[in-house]
Amino acid sequence: MAEEKKIFISQEVLDALFEQGQAELKDDILIIHSKEKQEFKLIPAYKFLYLAEGNYDPNNLLGKIFTAEELKNANADIYMDSILYKDVAYQAEQGFLGIPQTKKAEKTAEKVDEAVDPQQLANFLLKIM
Repeated sequence: MAEEKKIFISQEVLDALFEQGQAELKDDILIIHSKEKQEFKLIPAYKFLYLAEGNYDPNNLLGKIFTAEELKNANADIYMDSILYKDVAYQAEQGFLGIPQTKKAEKTAEKVDEAVDPQQLANFLLKIM
């Protein structure tokens, strides 16, 4: 079975898209106005950026993305952009996991799957519009 393609969209990127009138939200569906209609179902998520202190990540979470529900089920404590998991404090970026709802959105998710920072994603989304 093929793995479902997903994209992480930070709150910062969403805000920029909304401010520029390039996207709208209907319930939990993000609609990006581009040459072809792109829709993503949004699920609250966090991207682990760095350790609050130290440089050893015993849980191997840096750079990974988890939904808020997954973190809750794993008994992680979340406060704003900080996550405490198994006595290790992380700084995380709040955002959303976007699940493509259209073919064009699936292609976008595939292309930006390797995006490592919000600016890279924002530049890509602005380029395709």
